[in-house]
Amino acid sequence: MFLPFSHRAKSWEPKALELRRLDGIGSSDLLNPWSLAPKVGLMVVDADDQLLQSLDDEQRLQLLGAGGRKWSGGVLPIPLPDGSRICILNPTHTRERHKSTLMEEIAHAHLAHEPTKLIFNGDSLRARDFNKAQEEEAYGIGAAAILPWQSFFQRVNEGKTRVEIAKEYEVSEELVRYRIQICGAHRLYQARQRAA
Repeated sequence: MFLPFSHRAKSWEPKALELRRLDGIGSSDLLNPWSLAPKVGLMVVDADDQLLQSLDDEQRLQLLGAGGRKWSGGVLPIPLPDGSRICILNPTHTRERHKSTLMEEIAHAHLAHEPTKLIFNGDSLRARDFNKAQEEEAYGIGAAAILPWQSFFQRVNEGKTRVEIAKEYEVSEELVRYRIQICGAHRLYQARQRAA
């Protein structure tokens, strides 16, 4: 198996390929997280107008206004009767952002990560606990599933720009930048860009 240069990314690649196989796609096919989500027990629910109208104005403003930059998506920790869990994506974010957020939640589910817990002070929400290693692993595996190393390396080695790769895979340029960095391909990317 052709693996990324960095140690961390090497350990994530096989798990990402498991997710691609679970969805029945090859290493060079475009991944659709919305078709994969039910296969790991996630039901993706749009935070549409009807759902948002159930909140009062202050809650809606906090969720989508000032607080909108502080969350991308989440999975409710309580399973439905069939065992699946509801995943909600921030409606103010782009589809490209949704794709990486949903893949991170899919990776959490696939790896059976312990959901984070909300911390309350009296009746108000104060914070949530945070497992940095678990979050990095889920994001890294999700990114690897969307941008599998073999085909991603080929694009980088051909001298494609971050913008071109992002457009081809229907993801944000930030995700492509992250993948270049985390895989240890920054020098290769820079060399190919200079040669272009």
